[in-house]
Amino acid sequence: MVQQTCVSAQTILLDRKTNEITAEYLKDIDNNLTIDDILNDNYGFQPIADSSIDDLDASYWIRLDFQNEINTLETQQLWRLRTLHFSEAILFYQHNGAIEQKAFGKFNSPERRLSFKYSNGVAFNTSDLIENRYLYLKIKAHLTPKGVEFSYTPNDSNRFFTHYYTSSDLKVISLHQVFLGACLIFFLTFLVIYFKVLKLEFLFYSLYVLCLGIYLGGFYISVSLPDTKFGYWLIVVSQVAINIFYVLFAIHYLETKKNYPGLHTLLVLIIPILLAVILSDFIAFRLDKYSVKLYILNFQRFLMTLFGLLSMLYLLFRAKDKLAYFIVIGSFSYMAGALGLLFTNNQYLMIVGGVVEILLFSWGLAYKIKREYEAKLTLQQEVSLKEISALQSQMNPHFIFNSLNSIQHLIIQNDKVSALNYLSKFAKITRNVLESSHMAMVPLTEEINLLKSYLELESLRFDNSFDYTIEIDKTLILNILKFP
Repeated sequence: MVQQTCVSAQTILLDRKTNEITAEYLKDIDNNLTIDDILNDNYGFQPIADSSIDDLDASYWIRLDFQNEINTLETQQLWRLRTLHFSEAILFYQHNGAIEQKAFGKFNSPERRLSFKYSNGVAFNTSDLIENRYLYLKIKAHLTPKGVEFSYTPNDSNRFFTHYYTSSDLKVISLHQVFLGACLIFFLTFLVIYFKVLKLEFLFYSLYVLCLGIYLGGFYISVSLPDTKFGYWLIVVSQVAINIFYVLFAIHYLETKKNYPGLHTLLVLIIPILLAVILSDFIAFRLDKYSVKLYILNFQRFLMTLFGLLSMLYLLFRAKDKLAYFIVIGSFSYMAGALGLLFTNNQYLMIVGGVVEILLFSWGLAYKIKREYEAKLTLQQEVSLKEISALQSQMNPHFIFNSLNSIQHLIIQNDKVSALNYLSKFAKITRNVLESSHMAMVPLTEEINLLKSYLELESLRFDNSFDYTIEIDKTLILNILKFP
């Protein structure tokens, strides 16, 4: 790609000056007229206006009249016709007495577009004029153009459109590219978090952010991907993918199946509807039915706007915790930006709404992690308390006090040997109890040893006043059998 240069607007605005051309149009509803039909039959061309090109499925023939521009055209040999980014466009011109054609539309131009913002236009010579007066265009638009005009400039001056950016151009381009870059960072960050914690809300949120970045910044990824029909379709349809991953994110983030069963049913129902929208849109795209395609996408926008409003109202009044408020406020910000884009065609509004929503959802996920971490700590504390309680229940306080009193009695009686023996056996029992308290299952051998130690201790306490025996079935495998 030719390196672009940033130049102040005052420096190059004069160099970007173009001469407007008188243009007339003819609508070809059936897409079957040829250049021979146009030249040989007396079709009635009409003056073109901003709203003339309004049928996305029809072809339009444009007749450019250079009658009043001949003197200017004679000053140079090569000129450049400048138009909007029409999806498909063909220039018909005269060469060596024959009518030839040259493609220059968005999707069928042999020239690679050099600028993110401006089209390359199409070159023509003064001798290319048909009847020394006209050039003809056949165009199709996949989106309704905002204003239609045709102009021309010297071919050398065309580089001020394709090779330079003014500061105002860069404001538009950099905003989209910075937003796309930020979305990619968020995408990778939350994707890594997903692989760490394996919670689906992080996966769907990362994919949601990725699709949002592609939709709002995709036309500034490269000047090659958006200039292919399929690449263009992918970027446009990513707005539906945004809604799919948003719904999946909300389901897992709010745990709607458990907390909001009524809303969960609607959320699960909306996913196959959105998938059907993508499939229908793709079929219309493959059949070149762009008016149907526009209707499908507008239906999706209306459906999700209505569904979003109802869902936000439901959560606003039925919220069970703060997690719902992150969803409500973030969704409202994004919806406001989306509606602003729809009615004003100002992408800044949707970018701002998207940024606010991304930040709110990120904070919401961080809050959920913090809440789950605190719940885990509380659970661990409860488990510890139960373990202590279980230990206390195993070590009968009366037994401990009786044992200590017995040791004290032996010391007072100056029976050091018995006192040491008693203390040793008491320590052994205490150690065994403490060790077994951390085990879910205890082998039978340890239970028998603990019982022997207890009986020996009690026998010492009562001056060997009783005898005992422990009988064990010889068929038992003591090291394998375990008890809770």
